[in-house]
Amino acid sequence: MIKMIGEGGMGTVFLARDLRLGRRVAIKFLQSNQPELTQRFLVEARTTARCQHDNIVVIYEVGEHNGSPYIVLEFLNGRPLTHLTENGQKLPYTRAVEIMCSILRALQCAHEQGIVHRDLKPDNIFITESGTIKVLDFGIAKVLQQSASGQVDKSAGAIRLPSPLELATGTNNSLTRVGTIMGTLKYMSPEQWGIGIEIDHLTDIWAVGILLHRMICGRHPLHPLDGNQLVVTAMLELPMPSMSEAAPTDVPRELVQIVDRCLLKIKEQRWQSAAELLAALELFLPGRRTQMLQIDESPYAGLSSFQENDAGKFFGRNREVAAMVTRIRDRPLMAVVGSSGVGKSSFVRAGLVPALKRSGEVWETLVVRPGRKPLEALAGIIAPMVATAANLADDVDEHKKLVETLRKEPGHLGHVLRLRARRDNRRLLLFVDQFEELYTQVAEVEERAAFTACLSAVADDATSPLRVVLSVRSDFLDRVAEDPAFVAELTQGLFFLGPPGRDGLREAITQPAEMAGFQFELPATVEDMLDHLETTPGALPLLQFAAAKLWESRDTARRLLTHHSYAQMGGVAGALASHADRFVKDLGPQKAGLVRALLLRLVTPERTRAIVPITELRELSREVGEIQRLIDQMVDARLLVVQTTEGGKGSTVEIVHESLVHGWPTLRRWLDENQDDAQLVDQLRVAARQWQQKGFDAGLLWRGESADEAKKFQKRYKGPLSDVERGFLDAVINYETQQVRRRRAAVIGGFTALSLIVVATMVLLVIIQKSRTEAKSNLAKAEISERQAQQNLEDLQKKEAERLAEEKAKQDALAKQGATETKLKGAEEDLAVTNAELVNALNVANANEASAKRAQARAEDSARLAEKAQGQAVASKDETAKANRELQAALKKEQDRVKELADKLGSKPISGLKEFHKDRP
Repeated sequence: MIKMIGEGGMGTVFLARDLRLGRRVAIKFLQSNQPELTQRFLVEARTTARCQHDNIVVIYEVGEHNGSPYIVLEFLNGRPLTHLTENGQKLPYTRAVEIMCSILRALQCAHEQGIVHRDLKPDNIFITESGTIKVLDFGIAKVLQQSASGQVDKSAGAIRLPSPLELATGTNNSLTRVGTIMGTLKYMSPEQWGIGIEIDHLTDIWAVGILLHRMICGRHPLHPLDGNQLVVTAMLELPMPSMSEAAPTDVPRELVQIVDRCLLKIKEQRWQSAAELLAALELFLPGRRTQMLQIDESPYAGLSSFQENDAGKFFGRNREVAAMVTRIRDRPLMAVVGSSGVGKSSFVRAGLVPALKRSGEVWETLVVRPGRKPLEALAGIIAPMVATAANLADDVDEHKKLVETLRKEPGHLGHVLRLRARRDNRRLLLFVDQFEELYTQVAEVEERAAFTACLSAVADDATSPLRVVLSVRSDFLDRVAEDPAFVAELTQGLFFLGPPGRDGLREAITQPAEMAGFQFELPATVEDMLDHLETTPGALPLLQFAAAKLWESRDTARRLLTHHSYAQMGGVAGALASHADRFVKDLGPQKAGLVRALLLRLVTPERTRAIVPITELRELSREVGEIQRLIDQMVDARLLVVQTTEGGKGSTVEIVHESLVHGWPTLRRWLDENQDDAQLVDQLRVAARQWQQKGFDAGLLWRGESADEAKKFQKRYKGPLSDVERGFLDAVINYETQQVRRRRAAVIGGFTALSLIVVATMVLLVIIQKSRTEAKSNLAKAEISERQAQQNLEDLQKKEAERLAEEKAKQDALAKQGATETKLKGAEEDLAVTNAELVNALNVANANEASAKRAQARAEDSARLAEKAQGQAVASKDETAKANRELQAALKKEQDRVKELADKLGSKPISGLKEFHKDRP
């Protein structure tokens, strides 16, 4: 148990939570300690629980606790009908009929189960927040009344008629009490007053008449009688006053007669069943009586969305329309959410809007679609309201300024609309159709935020005369969350529109035909159509299209829609595909490619319908007028629709309904084949337009991977492109080609510089090699000089040996002085020659040493040059140093040998010769 939410003469109601199923419920305990009463109540309540109907409150469980019976009911969030009828309030007769049709459907279900309500009154009629009508307390009053007297008679347990005092004072006006009188006096039929007439389902028909009179006229038929004074309904034979005496002037005479028939005191003269009365009242549902079809006018909308003037053809959504009308009175911002093809636009245009205008209030409707420029669309709505321009040029400037005003001041839209509503003393509905276009066609987040900010400013006050309604596909609902403030307001007004049930679909195809005076030849035709579409997404427009095609082959003589015609067109499954395929085939193969290109442009990558300016589509063909003629043909075939933009400044084209996108196999195949390029084509279209609008700014051209992909796309794509798109692609490729050339030139320049470095390095290497060769040559010359010196030394030694031999011979022949003197003179000469040779050898060695030093200097210079050649001559330097060391070693070796030779020249024989020459005159 959570809390007590109600208390009355028969019991107490608590709000509770079902722990097993996790739901809130209402538990009603009856105040009774009589076993017989308790038992009969439980039996009756269980019987009532078998009434499974949308307009009957659901009974989950029936039981007994500590001797007190109870029932567990669904918890309803809303208000009783009393809220709409108290204080003499009147309802528009159409609204009263809508409410009563739901009540009668509930009564029809209960009566078929043998259950009579017997206490039908505003307190027992509940309108939920979703607009659903619920009838409460079926059968409860009946059990109490039958148990009051302890016996069951034809009067259902009436004990007595009220006393004269009670008649005079008008007491006992509320719920009956056990053992006194029964029911609620204002709504009791004559037979309920205990006049001996059996009570049955016709008692509820009487209560229906009282309720209708009360809702339409604002008071009871016997006003100002009250309380027990109302017993005159049973005691007097006078008929009840006709509703015509109190009904507003706009109430049809036929409706007055229907209500009057409900209030006939002889019950056999009343409507004999809830079904019969329901059929009579349904003719007065919104739009049913005013729709007049032209000759040969189809009662079906086909693939086109229903418009406001099609309200009379719009069937199958009565309950949803009533629920929406109820909610929109308290919610300034609402969204009709549903899957593609469920009929959201038709629901608002042909259901909600006409219902609001029939509610007794004056409503004006403004319709807008976001498109690619949503702020411009809003500006187009209010431009006529604030226009001051005297010519077209000023009008264009004023429109641009208005767009900027909405961008900077979102509240300006609501301000203008409120002034309009209050000036004309009317309420105003802004309907934003296809709201998902804000996300499929507008890339800039700032633009989307500005649009939703404007809508929030319009719908910021429930007491304001303004209302905003969106229609949005359910798969785009999560995208709305990008604006937290907007989604916080919208969340409270979400209205989920599901596909019509089988009964609703049946009504949508049978009622329009009957309105036009035709019928289906066989019920099986209708059932076969329903079998094919009941579980198909977007069933309603497909059904309308199939019915429209069937209408074209109707049997006018017998006024029938024949099963033979239905079979010939291939049923529902083949109707749409065959029609579209036949259209393409009739155009011929040459134009089929153009049809494909056109349709692909009219579908976004997300496979939703795109709104495309007709001027953009004309660029798909270079032949003047070709695209326009094709568009006109497809419009005539109901495959496309052309709409004029606000202000008549241009036209847009779109596929007539999204069912074609998903239900036409040929188009699906084209989309599948083009899937890889679809995203790129869409990006190309947007980029090319921006490039054009920005004066062909090169900064907007694609680069890098995008440019590479554009180049591949241009080669493989065979479909037509507009002039702007082709120009954009060419500009991208040309720009990329120029960039490639610049990069190639830079690479060549770098390669040239590197080549120069390599050449310089090679020159240095040649110089180093030359220096190395010279060093080797000098080394070879030094070695030759060394061998020459060695040879000279050996010769000198030989001569020295000979000299010694001669000296010995001289000593042996001292006596022979003359001969010896001659020999000494020759030896002196020989010594002079030998000395000259030794001096010459020494000079040659010195020259070789100088040459080696010069070679060493040149090698060192070459090594220094090599160091500047990026390190590539390091190895050569090492080799030069090695050669230098080898050369130094060779030079030192030769120097040592020269020194040794010099030493030898200073030996005793030589010194003796020197002294000998020195002493000679």
